[in-house]
Amino acid sequence: MRRVVQSHLYENFKSLASRERTCLMKLRKRTALQEQSRQLFWQSRLNFLSKNFNKMRGTPKSEGAEIKKKRWELSSNWLPFALGTLTHWTYRTFNHYCLQPLVDALDEVELPEESEEETEPLFFPLPLTWREIKQDSYRGSDPEWQEFVKFSKEHDLAQQVRRELANIILNLAKNSSAISQNVRKDMKLRRYWLDVDFPSEPPPEYVQSGIEIGDDYIALKTQPVDSMTVRRTQRALWPSTMMLCTWSFVKVVTTDFFEKIVNTIGFNTRQPPTIEQLLARHRQLMRGKSIPPQDGPSLETQLHPEGTDVAEITSRSHPKQSQERSQDESEFEIEELLTELRQVFSRPIAAFKKTFVKFWKEPIANPPRGCLWVSGLVEIDTSKAYAVFDVKAHWDPRTRTYDMGSITLGLRRIQLKKQAPKEAD
Repeated sequence: MRRVVQSHLYENFKSLASRERTCLMKLRKRTALQEQSRQLFWQSRLNFLSKNFNKMRGTPKSEGAEIKKKRWELSSNWLPFALGTLTHWTYRTFNHYCLQPLVDALDEVELPEESEEETEPLFFPLPLTWREIKQDSYRGSDPEWQEFVKFSKEHDLAQQVRRELANIILNLAKNSSAISQNVRKDMKLRRYWLDVDFPSEPPPEYVQSGIEIGDDYIALKTQPVDSMTVRRTQRALWPSTMMLCTWSFVKVVTTDFFEKIVNTIGFNTRQPPTIEQLLARHRQLMRGKSIPPQDGPSLETQLHPEGTDVAEITSRSHPKQSQERSQDESEFEIEELLTELRQVFSRPIAAFKKTFVKFWKEPIANPPRGCLWVSGLVEIDTSKAYAVFDVKAHWDPRTRTYDMGSITLGLRRIQLKKQAPKEAD
């Protein structure tokens, strides 16, 4: 029994001893690991300090330079932050004190609603595509015809319309080039014969074809065009007046050239002018009157026939020019050449001017729809003559004014108050 107990105790003691041994082994391992880690830590710390010490000994730098570098690094890091803060503060201040009151004021004001307006399409007119469209006659229900009816009942208004047109013609005649400046002195209205007519149909309209480009389409369409634009374009494309004037100029130049050839050969079929005709033309030149171009030799050839030296006559009549010729011959030759050119082209230029005055007419626009026709004669009294004008104008009953763009004015005749024979001294 005792042995059993002893063996049992021995086994227990042995198990306890083994447990203690294992615990001690574990504790030793832990302490060894801790000690090893401590040694490694202090060894790494010593190595780090030794490296820094070696660097400091190898690159000697002043402490002031290091301090400046640190300060510069601090300022460079804080500078963007300071600028951002200042910008943000400025923006908030400006927004609060300047922009916000304006926004509040705009919110209080009630703005009218904008109507959505469609943009007008582009129209590119095609040249030479205009055409005239005649309008239908007026009807009794048209507002234009109703205005005609009202006007026909007001006789005083008709007389006022005639008087107004006569005064307009008087003002236009003062600046008219058809009357000479001497006759235009002290002009006043003498009498007038004017009739008021009611047109049965409105004036025609003009349209022109072209390409219209819209937002979502391209089409070939027509649009109305002003009548004045059409007439001016026609005048530029077909200058009939200029062609007639040029033909008159060339015709007279050619005639004079062949007459000179005939006179040179000796086959002159026309009788030379008499002394009385030459004296009469000379008196007209002395008075300042222009001699109209006539068929036959020019005035210079009549006064100075062939065989006479014109330069010799001018030198005898102008002794000063003969003295200046010796000083400056070139200038005298130029003047002589210009004089000869004037003599050669005097008749052609006169024919050109005469044809131009005869056929030239200013383009006149069509009057507006619903205008009355006022036409007739207006006689104007001047200090030296009576002038009679043919007049045609259009009066608009709606605006109660004349359409100045469609007034036609033409000189019919001029009657002098004092007349004398042309050949009188």
